[in-house]
Amino acid sequence: MAELKVGDVLEGRYRIDHPIARGGMSTVYRCVDLRLGRAVAAKVMDDQHRDDPVFRQRFRREARAMAQLSHPNLVNVYDFNSEGEHIFLVMELITGGTLRELLAERGPMPPHAATAVMRAVLTGLSVVHQEGLVHRDIKPDNVLINGNHQVKLADFGLVRATDGATATTSQIVGTVAYLSPEQVDGSTITPASDVYSTGIVLYELLTGETPFEGETPLQRAYDRLERTVPAPSSRIEGVPPLFDALVASATALNPADRFKDAGEFLVALDDIAEELALPSFRVPVPKNSAAHRAAAVPTSTTDVLPPVSSMDATNVLPMIPNEDSPQDASETAVLSPYVDPQAPQETSQLEAAQLPPEQPAPIPQAVPVPPAAPAPQMPVTIPPRRPVSNRSKLKAAAWLIFITLIVGAVAVGGWWFGSGRYGEIPQVYGLSQTEAVAVVEEAGFDPSTRFVFNDDVPRDHIVGSEPHEGERQVRGQTVTILVSQGKPTVPAFPDDRSVETFRSEASKRTLTITFGDGVFSDDIPEGKIVESHPAPGETVPVNSAIKIETSRGPAPVNVPDVRGMEADKARELIESTGLKVGDTTHDFYHDVENGKVNATIPSAGTELAKGSEVTLQVSTALKVPEVAGQTVKDAIKTLNDAGLTVNDHVREEGTTSDRADRVLNVDPGAGALVDPAHPTVTLVLPEKVFVPGVMTKTVKEAADVLSKVGLGVTAEGNANARVFLQDPSPGTSVAPGTTVTLKGIGPGWNREDDNHYRRKPQDNGVRHHGRR
Repeated sequence: MAELKVGDVLEGRYRIDHPIARGGMSTVYRCVDLRLGRAVAAKVMDDQHRDDPVFRQRFRREARAMAQLSHPNLVNVYDFNSEGEHIFLVMELITGGTLRELLAERGPMPPHAATAVMRAVLTGLSVVHQEGLVHRDIKPDNVLINGNHQVKLADFGLVRATDGATATTSQIVGTVAYLSPEQVDGSTITPASDVYSTGIVLYELLTGETPFEGETPLQRAYDRLERTVPAPSSRIEGVPPLFDALVASATALNPADRFKDAGEFLVALDDIAEELALPSFRVPVPKNSAAHRAAAVPTSTTDVLPPVSSMDATNVLPMIPNEDSPQDASETAVLSPYVDPQAPQETSQLEAAQLPPEQPAPIPQAVPVPPAAPAPQMPVTIPPRRPVSNRSKLKAAAWLIFITLIVGAVAVGGWWFGSGRYGEIPQVYGLSQTEAVAVVEEAGFDPSTRFVFNDDVPRDHIVGSEPHEGERQVRGQTVTILVSQGKPTVPAFPDDRSVETFRSEASKRTLTITFGDGVFSDDIPEGKIVESHPAPGETVPVNSAIKIETSRGPAPVNVPDVRGMEADKARELIESTGLKVGDTTHDFYHDVENGKVNATIPSAGTELAKGSEVTLQVSTALKVPEVAGQTVKDAIKTLNDAGLTVNDHVREEGTTSDRADRVLNVDPGAGALVDPAHPTVTLVLPEKVFVPGVMTKTVKEAADVLSKVGLGVTAEGNANARVFLQDPSPGTSVAPGTTVTLKGIGPGWNREDDNHYRRKPQDNGVRHHGRR
């Protein structure tokens, strides 16, 4: 079957626009319904299922079942095909993103945010369970967030009817991190399996991670057969105990110990949200999602696909590992990044760039050198030819030749020892080094070379000679040819950044150095070179001056203001500036809470060298908690827990309360800071107490009520008699300890008997009190 590409049309109706994402068993495309003109999502199953008649039949049955599901928290299924070239579902297009993408952007969620997400997921899942279906692949990737912030459950690719949800193969199909134990061991799959997976999702929302770790997917899958999911609060702070209990109930190893289905899970979630008074929350839409990129109609079909993680992909694993084969062989992940086969392959810019052909360097023209003058020849007189007729003539000729040779030798020797042994230094300026050497040798001198810097003559060409051109020198003498190195460059800093080493190297290049004011440096020791102007490697004229900046050591820093900060946070801030915290003192400061910093020594703003020590002054003050409205007993416990003791109780004149031991205030007041050396406070109680109404109660019940508020009781009648009269009357303000008289009538009451019932006020912890 040919690969689907942009522009292809499924069953003559759904035109492929762009791929959105790829999963373990399918690829999702953004399509246009040509009949209705609306954007939809088409989930096209992989080719491996095309020729499987069992899969096609099950797909057709379950697709029809899903098409019947309609709910705001479920992605609607519009159409499906199981007979043609492609097996696919046509679904509602979600323009927001996935819960996975939201978690990647924002990390763990607070309980109220996680509740908002889970309420929508469980609402949609409960509809699935009510129709007798099991989803089997609950995970953040299958929870979509629409552009209007609506959360929807999607991807029913593994959905099964509950009556056919028993594993029939030796493979585990699903996403490893969210598998239920029964999916791993091949037990019957019920809605409780989805409850387990949803519990894992809740755990991940609260902690930002999944509970089980292992080196292979198979190991992670089998971990859940024996290990329980840890409490979220053990992984991250701030998770209420009720949420720990909720996760534990949803992820129990035995399905019978879990919530029966998503509906029960939802009821428990709502009860906890109400108990904790969690605020409402609108689930945000991920800012960077595959759906957004698809909606933006990208130019490359691969741009819209999110990165694929094997941890989140639907996996196919063996249900029982084969001991004869390596474990890694059982780990068959089917998720892989999507690449459009039609997309053109980009050519590297380096490969595509065409460099201009290299031009040959110009050949310097040799300066013509006039030929050296020939050595002067001595004149020789040749006698006229005469016929030699006898021996005297031969003798005369021999003498003549001898005399001529002697005269010539004397003339040549005189020339050599006079002016003949001197030559003129030839012109070599502008020649190449090879040409200059040849010219000097031809002039009778011994050439050597020396490299010099020059602003005008190109590198490797001749600047001149020593001696200079035109000078007459004895032939055979050494003539130094000066070869240009071009303009000098600023030398690199030596490894030790020594000024003297740098000065020496600069001097070799005709350069001198000057000094700036110096700069602070954390890394370079004081007195060493930090920078130069121009910088090393830059070309400069001959004899230039290079300005260098040497280190003045680390820059001084100001002591930060840490007053009112927690001691640990203050330490972090101080150390981040390069200072050290030396001593930490603990004393009482009347305006600084316990454990927070009062000041530093030296004080904030003081300039110090890096590495200097600072002393922290930490407050030991005890903060008086709010206890108004508590009973004396509860208030004492609260104050004791705060490190305070109650040394007195006073009753405030003109005040009345419902109980004699009801705390009206505390002195010093709530929020006040107290010296731990004198950690005592005084409780303020009401002067009077309202007499509660006890009519129609039994004498015993009435006595309990009156005693609890701090009043005494005397009654006519036994404990089971009904009160028909009380004095003082209900609502009367009386002093604590006042005795209320009751009259009862009823079983066991005998007007003739001295039948009295008495009760003292209840001991409420008030030992001593005065008035104020």
